[in-house]
Amino acid sequence: MWRRVASLSPLVSRSKPSKLSQEACTFKIWESFSSESQVPTPSKVAPFITFVLGGPGSGKGTQCAKIVEEFGFTHISAGDLLRREIASNSAYGSVILSTIREGKIVPSQVTVQLIRKEMESSDNDKFLIDGFPRTSSNLQIGREPNVVLFFDCPEREMVKRVLNRNQGRVDDNIDTIKKRLEIFDELNWPVINHYSMTGKLHKINAVGTVDDIFEKFQKMVTTFQPLSFHTAKLSVCTSSKSKKNKKQKQLHQNQNTNSLSFPKSTPTPLIIYHKPSAQTKLQALDAVVKDLEASVDKGVNVDTQTFASLLEICYQLEAMKYCHRVHKLIPRSLLRRNVGLSSKLLRLYAASGRMEEAHKVFDEMPKRDASAFAWNALISGYAELGLYEDAMALYFQMEEEGVEPDRFTFPRVLKACGGIGFIQIGEAVHRHVVRSGLLNDRFVLNALVDMYAKCGDIVKARKVFDKISSRDKVSWNTMLTSYMRHGVLLQALDIFRQMFDEGYQPDSVSISTILAAVQSLQLVVQIHGWVIRMGVEWNLSIANALIAAYSKHHELNRARWLFSHMPERDVVTWNTIISAHSKSREALLYFDQMEKDGALPDSITFVSILSACANLGLVKDGQRLYSVMKNRYRISPIMEHYACMVNLYGRSGRIKEAYGIITDGMEFEAGPTVWGALLYACYLHSNVDIGEVAAEKLFDLEPDNEYNFELLMMIYGNVGRLEDVERVRLMMMERGLDS
Repeated sequence: MWRRVASLSPLVSRSKPSKLSQEACTFKIWESFSSESQVPTPSKVAPFITFVLGGPGSGKGTQCAKIVEEFGFTHISAGDLLRREIASNSAYGSVILSTIREGKIVPSQVTVQLIRKEMESSDNDKFLIDGFPRTSSNLQIGREPNVVLFFDCPEREMVKRVLNRNQGRVDDNIDTIKKRLEIFDELNWPVINHYSMTGKLHKINAVGTVDDIFEKFQKMVTTFQPLSFHTAKLSVCTSSKSKKNKKQKQLHQNQNTNSLSFPKSTPTPLIIYHKPSAQTKLQALDAVVKDLEASVDKGVNVDTQTFASLLEICYQLEAMKYCHRVHKLIPRSLLRRNVGLSSKLLRLYAASGRMEEAHKVFDEMPKRDASAFAWNALISGYAELGLYEDAMALYFQMEEEGVEPDRFTFPRVLKACGGIGFIQIGEAVHRHVVRSGLLNDRFVLNALVDMYAKCGDIVKARKVFDKISSRDKVSWNTMLTSYMRHGVLLQALDIFRQMFDEGYQPDSVSISTILAAVQSLQLVVQIHGWVIRMGVEWNLSIANALIAAYSKHHELNRARWLFSHMPERDVVTWNTIISAHSKSREALLYFDQMEKDGALPDSITFVSILSACANLGLVKDGQRLYSVMKNRYRISPIMEHYACMVNLYGRSGRIKEAYGIITDGMEFEAGPTVWGALLYACYLHSNVDIGEVAAEKLFDLEPDNEYNFELLMMIYGNVGRLEDVERVRLMMMERGLDS
């Protein structure tokens, strides 16, 4: 006889535990297995336990109700049990009530006993235990769960939900809520981290509507296949030994002996599939490529499919260094005769911007007129690099060689047309689309809308948009962005409203775009309210756009509040808040905080912070930050950085140093922004000599910009050179400018 002892917590007890077992919080289950002559001892079904964690107001109770309805669990809420005990006026209830009012966690032993009793009274074997364990000490008392769900929700959202639910709870007031959240952060995170390390934790973003959050849970369930919430049922045999049982068992054994199939696996409560990280995938790819290199060195022939699979993996992982290594292993003769393999290699080079290598593969390709795949990859590569003329030349060559474009060719070609801005070519491509029978293809039509808008014909863009019968979010966002690009704000708002009228919910791109267009603070607030109701306030791009919108309307308090409550930030967030404070020293404080938080500034960050230094006259700080940009972060100055430094020196009266930036400090020719900053500084400090130099440059660079002429006239006027003022006015009249 083989005997096994399992020590479990009182949470899974199905019978009244003894006094000793209550004190010890454990009990013993003995499972006996003997010879066939013995009758198996009846055994209970091991319960399937799911812990549900989340702060007060995270919505875990609501989601548990939906999970119960969908999967047949019994929901046991630790909070509800405690409140029920309070209502019973028992001795436990008095202790629980005073503990909750103080914002403290109820002792573990009390919660465990209440949960155990609830499980014992249920006939179900699947339990959702909500709100337990609360602390790391509970881990020692509670049974190891099969699954742990964590509903992750920002603090502000939880506070708002608790205050709005109006359920009459004694702990639903702002002071108690804050205490509970502080305690939750202090005590629950060790529990969450513990289960995360065991691989049992599943985090669910709890921001959004009830249905949206439940949909996230359902997607999580279906992602990890095979996934089922069930327990292994132990068969209970109550009949005595009989000849019939022997025959059935013998038949079953014979079938197993003669069968070539794999034995069936025992049902498990949960099979968890962990997606490997990108680093893990690269390490695996490195090992495979090394093995392949060793095999080729030994003279082993590698089949085409192996090379094709590796190239596909390199493409998906954007692993260019492995692409080169695989390319070296492929026999040149194989590439020349296998168009599929060479097409994959070409696509990989083109997608990474290595157009010279891509073109070499393309030039040696066999039967490249058989498919548009290779042509599409090459055209796309040129278009992504901004080499629009090369992309268009390839399209014309494609036509000459008789290769028929497909639905993937035209969007790439139309992108190149929009980049060139030559509408006649775009119209010719449009006619080719019609001849190819793709006028109803949404993918192609979206590209046509974008092309016409970039070529300056917003009317034709709208006509094409109106012909799209089944618009998607790309369609709406393309038209919305097109109106924004042309400064047609009323039409942009009209498109935004039309999205709602036709039942489309704007996404983060739509909302961010329209927030940039809104000229009314009231409308910004309305959009913000809608965003909150939809539960997407903390979407990164939307939050960034809201900060920018409030800053534009001088509502810096609201912008700062949003910034301080964001659950995550990116470099755009920091750039936006620094730019919003470009006229105060707070810009420097935000930059310091950015560095302390480990965020990496980019070139735009330094444009904003150097502008702030120029506005405030902080020359030393500006010099220091300019040096930090170049030396610490290895960011090469762009035109805007030079303009900021010229502005910094010029506004403080150091005109010669500002001029020296242009003559000695720049690695390329100065543009209008740099010369304009110098001319304005000369106006502020009445420097005629350098002002004349700057003005002459600007007259060549911007011959139609009246402001440059007016600044020079004011410089002359400040020093009493009225004849020169008149001379500049006549110059403006000759050029057809207002004087």
